[in-house]
Amino acid sequence: MLRTHQLPCPSFMRGLGFVFCNAFLHNEHMNILQEIFSDHYEEIKYTLLPRATEVMNIEKMINCGDPAFGGAMYGCPNCGHLKFVPFRCHSRFCPTCGNLYARKRAEAMAGKLVNCHHRHCVFTIPEELRVYFLEDRSRLDCLFNAASVLILIFLSFLSEKPGCSRHSSAKTKEQ
Repeated sequence: MLRTHQLPCPSFMRGLGFVFCNAFLHNEHMNILQEIFSDHYEEIKYTLLPRATEVMNIEKMINCGDPAFGGAMYGCPNCGHLKFVPFRCHSRFCPTCGNLYARKRAEAMAGKLVNCHHRHCVFTIPEELRVYFLEDRSRLDCLFNAASVLILIFLSFLSEKPGCSRHSSAKTKEQ
């Protein structure tokens, strides 16, 4: 149960008989991953040296659902009851928002799949070569293009109807 404090109310709420509570001041409902990343943020940032997009997604995830970063106030026109809903980060990295993203993505992809026999090939990069792809993520596109050409040539000899698609957690354009 939330403890309430008589704090100055925003002007739009004055006269509504609403008591401002501490949920507006701090995200008490932070999940365990948010706590871990929040507690070790400086260590992650300065020892692991993540890319700018990774830092941005970590910061978004840490602040996801924190009322200090804004939200929307909804009110019932009949009884006057108000409900504050904090903004979410919408990052795929966030355990809350990412789960929703994955579910919506799976539903969208399920509608596009063709009911036919298919082969699933997974290419991995040897550990010794990963440093080259971490230096320049655009090299992943080059690798995928080379692998897809190889598969298409191989399948054409088998009289298969080839097609390739890329699934990678290391996207270069969308983070």
